[in-house]
Amino acid sequence: MILVTGATGKVGREAVEQLVALGRPVRALSRKPEEAALPEGVDVVAGSPADPDSLAVAFRGVAQALIVLSGDVAGEARNVAKAAAAAGVGHLVFLSSASVLHPLAHGIADEHRAAEEAITGSGAATTFLRPGPFHANTSWWIKTIRESSSVRDWVGNNPGAPIDEYDIAASAVAALTGDGHRGKAYVLTGGETLTSEEQARILGDVLGRELEFSVAPQEEVVEVFVGITGDRPAAVTNVAALHSPRVPWAKPTTAVRDLTGREPRGFGEWAAANAALFQ
Repeated sequence: MILVTGATGKVGREAVEQLVALGRPVRALSRKPEEAALPEGVDVVAGSPADPDSLAVAFRGVAQALIVLSGDVAGEARNVAKAAAAAGVGHLVFLSSASVLHPLAHGIADEHRAAEEAITGSGAATTFLRPGPFHANTSWWIKTIRESSSVRDWVGNNPGAPIDEYDIAASAVAALTGDGHRGKAYVLTGGETLTSEEQARILGDVLGRELEFSVAPQEEVVEVFVGITGDRPAAVTNVAALHSPRVPWAKPTTAVRDLTGREPRGFGEWAAANAALFQ
């Protein structure tokens, strides 16, 4: 049995569907099982990584797990590690973040490093997947594109290699079902280097509209993040790291191809498939 946490999110749901298509028995952890709408045959159980009691139930009889966390990532990872150790789980694939390799200290990196340490402490074999930015991060632009055909970018305009959630899920499935991935860590990127302005241009081409592009100053972005989290020191360090030209996802890696045997999906393909979000 393979357990997937975060099973109704973009990556988790896609991973569940791919595992089912391969004929693998899957258990999905969901806060609202009645709304999960996962494929037939999936064993959907109630709970979350924030609830240790639900994890104890979810891990019974599980040999492997894909761990997708949100919220208190480090705290949830500690809960997962304890439950997995108690259940004798053999292999944990953890969706971490490429931020753990960032040369600048910041909160996102600290949280994911602590989470990786906790998962390692479970005693199970581990595979760490470390994606950079997702194609879907451009969903932040939906409101301004709809209202004024404009993009106000929050992460600077440095080159990077964003990745499709489908490819993250496919990489996770390959790590769970293939050989040679235990004890490994993979930095997952897309196959092309793009600036935010180039992403906006591609999206505009798909929509048939010229999009006005601008980069928000770091001070403005800090205030946005503080409004969301209430944590000013973390907002300052996180924004500085996101705007740094030294991000670990600045250039494409071969990880998706190494794991799945094919090239990752391009941003243009994602934009075409999701154009309706911006119209």
